[in-house]
Amino acid sequence: MKPKRKWKSPFVWPRQGSDLFKRTQNRLTLQYTAVLIAFLALFIGTVYGLLYFLLINDQKNQLNDWIQDMSYAFHESMEHTGSYNIEGNLGSSYPSLANQTVGCFKDPHGNFLYEAQQRMGLSAAVGSAVAEWTPEGDQTEYKTVTIKETGRDADAGPPRHGNDPRKVAPGNVRMLLAGKAVYDNGVFIGTLYVAKEVGSQYRLFGWLLLVLIGLALLFCVLAVFLSRNMSVKAMVPIARSYTRQREFVADASHELRTPLSVILSSIEVLEMENSLKDDPFSRRVLDNMREEAKRMTDLSSHLLTLARSDSDEVQLSITDFDLAAEASRTVASLLPLAQAKQITLKLHAEDGMTVHGDVQRLQQLMVILLDNAIKYTPEGGTVSLALEIREDKRRMLHMTVSDNGIGIPPEELPHIFERFYRVDKSRARELGGHGLGLSIGRWITEAHGGTLSVQSTPGQGSTFTAVIPC
Repeated sequence: MKPKRKWKSPFVWPRQGSDLFKRTQNRLTLQYTAVLIAFLALFIGTVYGLLYFLLINDQKNQLNDWIQDMSYAFHESMEHTGSYNIEGNLGSSYPSLANQTVGCFKDPHGNFLYEAQQRMGLSAAVGSAVAEWTPEGDQTEYKTVTIKETGRDADAGPPRHGNDPRKVAPGNVRMLLAGKAVYDNGVFIGTLYVAKEVGSQYRLFGWLLLVLIGLALLFCVLAVFLSRNMSVKAMVPIARSYTRQREFVADASHELRTPLSVILSSIEVLEMENSLKDDPFSRRVLDNMREEAKRMTDLSSHLLTLARSDSDEVQLSITDFDLAAEASRTVASLLPLAQAKQITLKLHAEDGMTVHGDVQRLQQLMVILLDNAIKYTPEGGTVSLALEIREDKRRMLHMTVSDNGIGIPPEELPHIFERFYRVDKSRARELGGHGLGLSIGRWITEAHGGTLSVQSTPGQGSTFTAVIPC
């Protein structure tokens, strides 16, 4: 006997995009399932409602036809015999319904007359049910009548041996009642009633409803299974396109690094030429070239980092190191950038702060957060980096970068960590950057098992907090 093969997904989710793809697949599954279940519910409801309408409408038509025949029979009896012969006529029509219906007649004085062959116990109960009911036109309605233990009706004749088809078990019986006022040559002679048991039909429809619900549940499970397969197949080309795009970005970023390095080296060589140092125009051109080449280098580096993180190629190098010392070197490297805008750059950290993590990635995280704060802080502002280790349920590093810059509008906060997203797109070129830094910062934080959050008030500044196990 061969072992069963385990089912495998037709593709592997890209790591960084897995959450997005899984959410999209789940939404597609829910939508497909909802559509299938909606059509199924509509079909079941239509079939059930149509059967119910046809059966009930047929029963109402039978009772109304019975009343019309009785009215005509009363009129014929009066013309031929001089008497309405109510008791005889009540049981003369529709003999096939004799065991399902009971008819009665109420004269103008409120006295009831029943058919000659009554159903034992049922006729009196029907009479009590319609005693206060005065129908208008061809009116029908449902009532529940109570059959009492009486043995037999007064006019039912001698008792019979064995099962009596006119005998009705005591209890509540669901009835469909029809009634109509009867006139003969414009003279009101009484009200004619007919009742039919519909309890069995109600029970039949109850069982039918249970069967349909059971089938619906079965088909719902099948719908979920089919929807899941449909959503998986729908996501295959999307995942493949995403993978090709990621590979292209990684390859392009990698290929750009070499020519950009050559360009930067060439610019540095040109800057050492004495003939160009004294020419202001040449100096300005070289400065612009260097800045643009540096921007392109940063962009390709960020794209390569994100592409590698998506493909799970980046492995953290976890070691124990002094974070305070690394933070001091990071702040010192960014000090010229802050001084160019007359921004005060502060560091709050205890000496000898040993943490467990990737030193290069955590240093990159500090650079990203500080550089972002400096960009969006006006001249004369303040940017501070605070490092603190808290011993809660586990040892956690709290890295906080705060500024008193322009702040972030509340509606922009949910998107601030998205790739290529910038709050003020009109000033993006002026401030520099490509909208990738915070996305990389969030990846670094999550790769260490932590979280990166932001709090901001427009016009007052922003505070980014990374909480990382250390």
